Order: sequence, then structure tokens, then C-alpha cells
Amino acid sequence: MDNINTIIISLTALLTSICGLLVTFKKVKKEVEETIPARIKKQTNADLEIINKMEYAKEILGADRVQIYDFHNGGHYANGRSALKTSCTYEVVRAGVKKCQRELQAVPLSCIPHFVDELLRNNSLEVNNLEDIINQMPATYSLKREQSIKSFYDVVLENDSGEPIGFLGIQYTRGIHKVYTEQEKKEILKLKFFVEEKLKK
Repeated sequence: MDNINTIIISLTALLTSICGLLVTFKKVKKEVEETIPARIKKQTNADLEIINKMEYAKEILGADRVQIYDFHNGGHYANGRSALKTSCTYEVVRAGVKKCQRELQAVPLSCIPHFVDELLRNNSLEVNNLEDIINQMPATYSLKREQSIKSFYDVVLENDSGEPIGFLGIQYTRGIHKVYTEQEKKEILKLKFFVEEKLKK
């Protein structure tokens, strides 16, 4: 009887040790996979894929600049209200067109409320002549004018739940863009869906 008890206790201790080793192994593996160098490599690969797709869309659409913006929390105000912001996280430009990504970081949504409201209500905003929004959206007009934009088309980016996570901006600085063809709109949607998929990872 003592031998059976000893065997059972030994087996229990062995199983406990093996389970402990498995848990430790999984934890170490996860830590290795989530190290900064591993995450940098993964992020860089995703970044390159997004930039390449943006470059392709820029050429197909004849755009001068294509940008991706992410919505984010920029901290909290004194009353605890979230300080929601948007930042340009990706940008490609045609040769000779000024890059603006550096200046477009942490823009408070409260600075462009009419633009954000219309964009979210309609899931897109097409402006063929920037002068058309000078009275309706003066802050957006000023922001876009600083980037030398003459016309633009912005499309909301969403997560799997259909919630807005940012937007895609297609911009023209050298002239006013005509109305998009069906094929051009398909290219914009392809880019939108591609970016949404990549931003999940």
C-alpha cells in the first residue's frame, strides 16, 4: 500500500513538474515572439506592404498624395474626458509634392468637428474643389490648404465591428480632380480593405 501511495505521489509530482515546464516554455516563447526586434520586423513588413499598395493606388488614381490617418486617444482632459486625436501614420507623395506627415501628428478631433462628423456619417467625403468647403468647414479648409490640397477624397477605415479606426485620404495638389470612375472607386475600396486588414495585425 505504501508503495502505491509513493508511486501516486511521484507521478503527481512528475505531472506537476511537466505542466510547470510547459507553462514556462509557453511564457518564454511568447516573450521571445513579442520582443521589440521581432515586433519591429513584423511591423516593417506590414508597413512596406501598405506603402506599396498606397503607391500603386496613387498612380492608378493620378493622385498627388495618399495618406492614412489613425484615430487615437491623446490622453485625457482635466475633467476625465478622452482627448481624441488623429495622426497621419502613412504617406506617399508624387515627386515634387511636399510631405506633410510630420506636421499631422496628434491633431485634436475637436479642431475639425464638421469634417469628422460628415466623414463618419457618410463613410466618405469627396470634395472636388477645396473652395466649396470654405464656409461649411473653415478649420478643415485651412488644414487642407496648408497642404496645398485643391481636391480630396477621404474614406473611413473600420475594424471588424464596423467601428471607425481612421481614414484614407487621396489628395490632389496640382489641379481639381474630376469625378471618380467606377474603376477608380474600386481601386480606392481595394486599398481601404487592404489597409483595414493590415491594421488588424
